[in-house]
Amino acid sequence: MTNVFQAFFRLQNLILICILTLAFFLRINQLDEHGIFFDEKATLLVSQGMAMEGSTQKNCFNTPNKSTFTPQEFWQEKSLQDYFEANRRSDIGNSPAYYLILHFWTKAFGLSDYAIRFFSVLWSITTIILLFFFVKEHFKNNNLALICAGLMAIEPFFIAVSQQARNYSMSFFFTLLATHIFLKIIKREEKERSAAGLYWTYGFLSAVCLLSHFLTATVFMAHGLYVLLFVRKLRPWIFLPLSLCIGGAFFGYWITFGGGDYTFKTLAYQAKVYYQEAHSVPNPHAGYIDPATPKNVLKKATPIFLDLFILANGLINKMIGFRNLALTILVALLSVFSLNRYFKNQQTIWLWGIIALNAIAFFVFSTGKFQFLAFVNLSLLFYLLLHSFKAKKEVFEQRLLVFMAILAFLPSIFLVIMTFKNGHTFGLTQRYSGFSFPYSIIFVGLAISQVKWEIKPLNFFIFAVLLAHLVYVGQTIQEVLNDVSVKYNYRSEARSKNPYPAIAQKLTKYYQTGDTILYPSYIESFYEADTLGKVEKQSNLDAQYVNMYLPKDAQFIQKVNITERNKVFLKKKDGRLLEIFDLKEKKYRY
Repeated sequence: MTNVFQAFFRLQNLILICILTLAFFLRINQLDEHGIFFDEKATLLVSQGMAMEGSTQKNCFNTPNKSTFTPQEFWQEKSLQDYFEANRRSDIGNSPAYYLILHFWTKAFGLSDYAIRFFSVLWSITTIILLFFFVKEHFKNNNLALICAGLMAIEPFFIAVSQQARNYSMSFFFTLLATHIFLKIIKREEKERSAAGLYWTYGFLSAVCLLSHFLTATVFMAHGLYVLLFVRKLRPWIFLPLSLCIGGAFFGYWITFGGGDYTFKTLAYQAKVYYQEAHSVPNPHAGYIDPATPKNVLKKATPIFLDLFILANGLINKMIGFRNLALTILVALLSVFSLNRYFKNQQTIWLWGIIALNAIAFFVFSTGKFQFLAFVNLSLLFYLLLHSFKAKKEVFEQRLLVFMAILAFLPSIFLVIMTFKNGHTFGLTQRYSGFSFPYSIIFVGLAISQVKWEIKPLNFFIFAVLLAHLVYVGQTIQEVLNDVSVKYNYRSEARSKNPYPAIAQKLTKYYQTGDTILYPSYIESFYEADTLGKVEKQSNLDAQYVNMYLPKDAQFIQKVNITERNKVFLKKKDGRLLEIFDLKEKKYRY
């Protein structure tokens, strides 16, 4: 028996290593092939204490009687208040914990696109490992843990955010870890065992989460709802809120004295701007920023909820036409009914009937045939999951599944509520509710694990459709890696490599004493709904981006040329202009 256990343990570890290897190579594939986009540039600057447009660099920009600066001045040591100001102005005071850790990461590994994105890759891989042990401990099922780890490895959303130098991958890890500690506290309290250390850990994790991304608060709301519904011991009701006071204290300090002191004012102002933009006639951003009508919210929220589950990824976009949709729903209902009859009388004719019905419908369908099968398959898996839930006798298992459902849906429900409150659809996006994904993945894993030999031949049909859907998922992953996924990359045309390191390299090569580097000043028009009437006479962004890659002690004379929008010039000491690079409006400004 010992030898069998050891062999199984070795096999389990081997499979997990294979999953992690696959996940790693998917995430580093073309990692720096496509240049960092606007939000990632903000990440890069804020992590070094630099506000976008240079308000923390008065020795370089917007200083009376001083129009030039050097890389050495640009990289002058920043104060703590500079870091606060950079976060305040460039990311509304959000994610200070992420920027703090990233700052020290860049000290060790540099500022290249690969380095700052690899930071997110590591958090993503660590989250897969954590999910494996989370499922293994709380669901007592090694096979389920491996399935969930495998699903997270190939989840397109997780791959996409792991290739972004943003806070998401880190915040997903810490919210899952906080949920893990929360469940350990509940279990210990049920057994009347001390959980003092866990309470302290939970409190500090709440601080890290809130200071990684403000919307992680929705995860702790889910924890509170679980306590409200199921916990009847007195100690958790006392010590969980006390633990959260640790996170509340850190958060309170940040929004009172730190870089978050303007966060709520900024959010209120943004809500007003986007509301006016959404309700303007004509609306220049229709389809992106729309009024929060039930129809608009339903249209934008439906794919967010469905894409939480990898087996439903992209299905809503493929169901074209009322006839196809009606046929899909009809076949799904008949298939579930037949499966229900099978469980009641154990006659395999009902299982063969499901296969025959889907085969006939497959040929009747005019478009999206495989998506139709995937939708019906999803319905069957959902029924199998419900059937297994009803069969569970242990109270904790039932409560755990309800808790997973709360965690899977509450963050997205919160976004919908805030969308209606604000009156526009701008913030209704998948990445703001990404904390839900580990728990939705668990549900998919549970559903797949219910496809057992006893329902033969239906099990072959279900697995065949799952494999076919994985081909579609693979195509989606390829789009993500090629930077052409509108859903995950927010664009249909791939970015080229980041041009700014190449510009810096070329300037370093050709600069001579007496030369002057001239940067363009590219100013986009602000939203007409911007009631503050903000006007910028000069943009310093291109100058900032190039200086991130110039030698930090260089004495190059530089200035921003407010009469040029796109071209970086090297003005030689004899007056000649050497064109270094043409950014061509938005072509290279991502």
